[in-house]
Amino acid sequence: MATHNGLTDPSAGSSSVGRRSRWVNEHGLLAYTLIAYGISWSLLIGGFLGSRAGILNPDGSLVSLIIQIAAAGPLISALIVLALTRGRRGLADLGRSLIRWRVNPLWYAFVFLGVPILMPAALAIIYQGQLGSALTEKWSLFYTQWPIGVLSIALVTGLAEEPGWRGYAQPTANRRYLPMTAALVVSVIWALWHVPNALFGQTATETAAHFLATGVNGFVLAWVYNSTGGSVLLVMLLHAAQNATNGLVQQLFDGAPQSPSPTTYYLVSTLTFGVLMGVVAVATRGRLGLSASGADSATSTA
Repeated sequence: MATHNGLTDPSAGSSSVGRRSRWVNEHGLLAYTLIAYGISWSLLIGGFLGSRAGILNPDGSLVSLIIQIAAAGPLISALIVLALTRGRRGLADLGRSLIRWRVNPLWYAFVFLGVPILMPAALAIIYQGQLGSALTEKWSLFYTQWPIGVLSIALVTGLAEEPGWRGYAQPTANRRYLPMTAALVVSVIWALWHVPNALFGQTATETAAHFLATGVNGFVLAWVYNSTGGSVLLVMLLHAAQNATNGLVQQLFDGAPQSPSPTTYYLVSTLTFGVLMGVVAVATRGRLGLSASGADSATSTA
């Protein structure tokens, strides 16, 4: 510790903080990932081990709180990294992206019409008569239960995750990599963040299928984020629409003699949105909604 005339030098502590801030600024995406994983994984794994050891009640309020904080790891990490690197300005920019609702109405149509139609349509090809009769009997779910699901998931899961994944990680990756590579990097980071789910009942096959579906959906979210000028609000709604559609499918098949398993659902999602993103990648020449200037800037950085 530096001293002067026997007294502690106050600049020593600030210098150390400054070095940490510079490291985070230079390795923003890595720092963000380590913090997000550290928060979420340590809490989930600790809660799981504590429950198995009988220290924690798996149905108790403390475990519920642990899970909620763990789910918000991406949000907390983004706030920490932005506070260290950009201060109030960075936090204010993130806040504005959360309420950026003035975008092309077609994006709202994609979220609220395209997503809930694409997956049932793909499953209808596989299950044919079963889903057809369910749609006839339960079509009201599309305007009753599904919108409620989207709203609740957007406020809980979307808010806990998307300010981090798309609000911080995606633009950070966009500045460093080409658009397709940036989307891949963030998608893989996002998908691997879900690995502890395997502790809570997912089989290895289901975990692998979930990884694939999450990775592909990460491209969809990157495309919408880029195309809407960085609207975290829209990707929160899209994330919620994707999850709520899973619940919609489960309700449509409720009582049917045969229904898609989680693994089947994830694989169909991977194929459906994979084809969509293949078309988008060709149509946008790999820019995924970024302007030509933005893509050129990433090219020069790369």
